[in-house]
Amino acid sequence: MNEEIIEKIEQQQSEKTEVIEEKKMTTWLIFSIAKKKFAVKSSDVLEIIRDVAVYKLPFMPAYVEGVLNRRGDPFTVINPCVLILENEPKPPEEPLFLIFKRSDDQLSLHISDILFFTEMEEGDLNLIPGSNDEGYFLGTLGYGGEEIPVLNPNAFEQLIRKDLGSA
Repeated sequence: MNEEIIEKIEQQQSEKTEVIEEKKMTTWLIFSIAKKKFAVKSSDVLEIIRDVAVYKLPFMPAYVEGVLNRRGDPFTVINPCVLILENEPKPPEEPLFLIFKRSDDQLSLHISDILFFTEMEEGDLNLIPGSNDEGYFLGTLGYGGEEIPVLNPNAFEQLIRKDLGSA
């Protein structure tokens, strides 16, 4: 009799147990460049710094502004306007830089403003079909009724390597 009661209790518990799928979430940094919104995974960003001098380098492609000094380490500063905003080739006036977390290179992006961080499901990134490491965009994020382009930090490094002959 006790065995029957235990069986019924176990059966009721198994019926009530629901499988809750844990969805993977990704935190995105939404920022602006020349009044246009862009996004990168926050895990790709090491630091956001403001008010640092950029030292020009001779004989560099137009999209390389120069280097900045972050605690004694030089970081290449990329002007994304030259590459992705054809109507706005000048760098943003604000001295604000995203320092990318990279194991093999020291790269920064000159941006206009930090807008916000948001957490979204991993599947919310609409990938560009056929995109590769050399494309500037990975895809888009749908947020607040608009599509925000997601930048590919690897593309900037690939371009520098190709243009400077170290690919």
